[in-house]
Amino acid sequence: LHAPSVKRKNYQKRIRFNGDGRGRDFSGGEPLLYADFIVECAQLLNGVSVALQTSGYAERETFEKALSVCDYVLFDLKVMDEEGHRRYCGVSYRKIKENYRLLAESGKKFVTRVPLIPGVTDTKENLTAIAEFMRENGVGYVEVLPYNKLAGSKYASVLRSYQPDFDPEKEINDGEEIFGRYGIQYKKM
Repeated sequence: LHAPSVKRKNYQKRIRFNGDGRGRDFSGGEPLLYADFIVECAQLLNGVSVALQTSGYAERETFEKALSVCDYVLFDLKVMDEEGHRRYCGVSYRKIKENYRLLAESGKKFVTRVPLIPGVTDTKENLTAIAEFMRENGVGYVEVLPYNKLAGSKYASVLRSYQPDFDPEKEINDGEEIFGRYGIQYKKM
């Protein structure tokens, strides 16, 4: 595959080929960093279903470009207040909200996912804000992804220590009651 602006080896780490004949998904890190490559691959895959797993953090034009070649999107919503999003994700959530709205209006098949991190994304306030935002955008289905307690084990391989500023042992609020109150169908993954 020809990728003129970025070395191919960088892409190979960010694309998972299922090998099951049902389609291909682009996941990350954040695959929207490589939107041109996604478009090029999708065109070469000619007729093969393409899925995108994203946080939605990209310029609108970049998001639209990637969305134009995708059949299905897995879109993660994490922290819904500006200060918290900057603290935990390092960026503003404005682009994410804009791209989510665009996706909801696009007619593309997608699922909203919420990774549950104890005391960060699983708070009553945050899950309520997500449910309200989904309802505002006419979205009625969510999948919640419980916190992976093994996440910290990866740090040693890059010579870093895992020091979260939350309690990874805290019981998680899965949000089922909150999403139900907003009429949003809920599935725990």
